[in-house]
Amino acid sequence: MKLGLIAKILRKRASLRHHEKWTRAMLAERQASAVKELREYAMARSRFYQRFHRGLEGRPWTELPILTKAQVMDSFDELVTDPEVRRTDVEQHLAQLTDDERYLDRYWVARTAGSTGHPGIFLTDREEWSTVIASYARAQAWAGIDAKLPRRTRLGIVSSRVPWHQSARDAMSVDTPFMPVRRFDATQPVAEIVAGLNDWQPKNLIVYASMSRCSPRSSSPGD
Repeated sequence: MKLGLIAKILRKRASLRHHEKWTRAMLAERQASAVKELREYAMARSRFYQRFHRGLEGRPWTELPILTKAQVMDSFDELVTDPEVRRTDVEQHLAQLTDDERYLDRYWVARTAGSTGHPGIFLTDREEWSTVIASYARAQAWAGIDAKLPRRTRLGIVSSRVPWHQSARDAMSVDTPFMPVRRFDATQPVAEIVAGLNDWQPKNLIVYASMSRCSPRSSSPGD
């Protein structure tokens, strides 16, 4: 299952790289088409959007009412487009999450920390999840790291290890024999992270930009 997902991610990444050659006009056309498709899908399948955007179907998206995270969560069961999805069930799934499990066997679920008082919950299916990870992986190609099956690419990831955090979910999804991952918690002391990275010797290091620069007294991987 995971190898199939990895192959899909690599194909998606190649497609996204091709988009980098598009002209501004081509990008604008694609964006307009995607927004139109998204609005039509939501209006056809979401009871919330059928009410929230009633009478506004033909208006530019910039003129649509602002939707807050609090409104999203308060209207969650009406907003989602899959009638089998229920907020209470999703929250129970997140509370029990330990690995790369999927809700209803088809949705990867992540949530925000809720520092504003309103945690956000987001579900992505296989097509969407592969696009999310592929969009992140584009930076690896820019850096000259050409991951391909069956070429083995060892990853070191310094991020959150809370199972419902998106960065943790990403790492769990790509951890395969062809792309083995060792994860480090961003809250660990820098010296411990560096020691672990030196031991792991990753081909590719993914880390939060806010902490990627070690302090002057810290050693760097490979030292």
